[in-house]
Amino acid sequence: MKWDNKDLTDEKEKTLGNKKAKLSVEKPYCRSMNFSIYDGMLSRYEDSGDIMRACKERGLNGLEVIRAGESDQGKILPGMVNGVHLYFHIFWMDWWKGDYERLDQEFDSREQWVEYFGGMDRESYLKSIRDDLDYAQEMGAKYVVFHVSEVTLRESYTYQYRYSDEEVIDAAAEVINLVLSGKEYPFDFLVENLWWSGLTLKDPAFTRRLLDKIETKRKGIMLDTGHYMNTSSELLTPEDAVAYLNKMLDAHENAGLLPYFKGMHLQMSLSGGYVKWQKNMWNRTPLDFDQIPFYELFRLAYEHACHIDIHHPFIGTGVREFVERIAPAYITFEYQQNSRKEYESFVEAQSRELGYLI
Repeated sequence: MKWDNKDLTDEKEKTLGNKKAKLSVEKPYCRSMNFSIYDGMLSRYEDSGDIMRACKERGLNGLEVIRAGESDQGKILPGMVNGVHLYFHIFWMDWWKGDYERLDQEFDSREQWVEYFGGMDRESYLKSIRDDLDYAQEMGAKYVVFHVSEVTLRESYTYQYRYSDEEVIDAAAEVINLVLSGKEYPFDFLVENLWWSGLTLKDPAFTRRLLDKIETKRKGIMLDTGHYMNTSSELLTPEDAVAYLNKMLDAHENAGLLPYFKGMHLQMSLSGGYVKWQKNMWNRTPLDFDQIPFYELFRLAYEHACHIDIHHPFIGTGVREFVERIAPAYITFEYQQNSRKEYESFVEAQSRELGYLI
């Protein structure tokens, strides 16, 4: 069974003499709701039709999914999936490089980290990514997304990173080339920025380094606007964020890299106040990492990261113009939300901001 996504088909037929078609051309080809495939998200919707109606009524035409190891309950069908967010670990460099002694320090035991990573063999990680790539092909995805980043739980608090942007970029390119070797997938492979070590988009030279090392021709950047905002704790308003993003884009345009910006996770994260408070508190009373079990620290670090990366709708003067400047083929509204009603209200507000709903 396959979902007939007529909306996507219609947008490929760019009949210039038709006013309606002309308006649709101005929108990104794929406009997606981010969707985690687990019971908490799936239970909000009756079936595949309910999911797609929720999208279309708010100016979107599909999903960007991330698999969470649970059944999709028959609610996610081919034709619904615009993009797939690939499997990733937020920290993986020590394991990839075979620094087992450092892993022993991060985890409660060697047995624990072997179980966490699925073994000591690199192939266990590569297989997880390849499984997602195969899934993306089966679902008819137009793109996949891969995080190029590294931060341990402890580093997320201290902001002192063992690995440089350059080292993470080089290792990530190695992973990407290994999983793509010998394959010709029918979708774009997009790399996503974060604010930790890796692809931050702060320096176009590092962006160029990564793109040059990735061997597939169907490569590009998935700009996460909120993640880039998280590289500065001085932004106070949406207008500050727009100016900050445009300055980054100016630098990449001057380096000839603007055409690689093919996708966008559109969200706003103005969390500088929290970051400054947390750093001040850390100087007074830092956590004693050695006294906190690994999975308890994982929970605390996840909550900490959510306070930094708050995923609000990006609404303000200049937002629409910034999106139109990039003219992404793929855009995903990616928000933290506590209910279907809240998320759909966020999506509707964002769609109106960009002119996808009138």
